Amino acid sequence: MGPMPPLRPRSVLPLALWLALAPATFAQAPPPAGEVPTFGASTEMVYLRFHIERKKGEYVRGVAKDQLRVLEDGRPQAIAVLETPSMQERTVPPELTLALDVSSSVMDARLLDEKLVRDVLFASLHAQARVGLCAFGGELQCFTPPTRDPEAVLDGFHQAVDFGLRTRNTGTRLFASIADIARGDRPGQDGGPPPPAGTAREKAQRAIVVFSDGLENQGGKWGLAARTARDANVRVYTVLLSQAFQDTARGAFMRGGPPNRAMYDYKKYDLGNVAEETGGLSFEPGTLDTKTLSDILRKIATEISMENVVGYQPEGGPTGRKVTVKVELVDKSLGRIPDGQRTLVR
Repeated sequence: MGPMPPLRPRSVLPLALWLALAPATFAQAPPPAGEVPTFGASTEMVYLRFHIERKKGEYVRGVAKDQLRVLEDGRPQAIAVLETPSMQERTVPPELTLALDVSSSVMDARLLDEKLVRDVLFASLHAQARVGLCAFGGELQCFTPPTRDPEAVLDGFHQAVDFGLRTRNTGTRLFASIADIARGDRPGQDGGPPPPAGTAREKAQRAIVVFSDGLENQGGKWGLAARTARDANVRVYTVLLSQAFQDTARGAFMRGGPPNRAMYDYKKYDLGNVAEETGGLSFEPGTLDTKTLSDILRKIATEISMENVVGYQPEGGPTGRKVTVKVELVDKSLGRIPDGQRTLVR
């Protein structure tokens, strides 16, 4: 069986704010559905991420500065930086972290293999993309720092399997783990606070792929996870593992007490909300064989690789007022920008 279509957000975050030279500060809870998110920022340069679609699911790979228009409260802004999917060298390269829930189920060594990691995940990402791996049950542990080495990712995966076996029945620290990864707190790896804004890692095009049943039992809140990921400019993609999946998937997991299906059906939306609020996608496959997982990872990698980044320098210093920033195509026949508007405070 192929993957279910991705659960498209009710209100996908339309445009991610990138701050290259100074930190961003955010202080509010996730906005109600339908509202344009508002962020606070103090910047010398503003970077914006967006896609250009020729038609749904088909992306434009190359665009020139004179084919785009960036507006701040309707006033044109001079484009200082533009990076497109067609560029071989990017100053804001992709960085993807696989986050595996090893609490209610124990990951089996057959879930990921060398061909899947090398020929699907790395092959679908930009040539500069790096992939890391973390796992969480009652606590979070990160086993592979962002790397270009598929073998290192697989080694980290097998360590995560062992970690799951050692920590069975210790609970599920889901949303706090997502927040920690987004902040750059990686226990078992570098462990400390995230690097200062403006460093190479701060400028990475970061994303997290979470494999989980969505059940949290350590008091974590999805809103905190979403807000923290947005603060860190991280998109979250979720692969929801239902009880039906656990009962039918071929060897992907060894059950250690499957969750209550009714509870899963209720709580899975919380994890999907994290994807929604950060501009990612949520998937709920009926099974997770190699073909299904390949399709999901390829879709996520393509979404990440097809992002454009445009940067401009705002006029004047911080004012503390809201402004609406929009990027649009000069020639609409080129396609459309589905995620091209953001409200921010600066």
